[in-house]
Amino acid sequence: MFDQAGQEKYKSLTRFYYRGACAALLVYDITRWETFKHVASWLEDVRDLGNKNMTIMLIGNKYDISAYKREVSTEEGEQFSKENGLAFLETSCKTAHNV
Repeated sequence: MFDQAGQEKYKSLTRFYYRGACAALLVYDITRWETFKHVASWLEDVRDLGNKNMTIMLIGNKYDISAYKREVSTEEGEQFSKENGLAFLETSCKTAHNV
């Protein structure tokens, strides 16, 4: 498993990560809209550089955080996933929800 942290400075390395990979997990923080905004470009990179038969899953992280701090709704994650043919779930590393 490789974590490129979604940072631009690691973008040149992504083609090496995607080569031969059978799956990609696109993880965003449900309490930060900014991370969700990047999902479309991450997906484009995965599809351009990865195996055409790769399984891709969108994951909203920090499910344990209270609802008033949430900036990305479950419905927004589900809708993006549906429109792009991705599996979707929300998870919490803190509570092990869906881990």
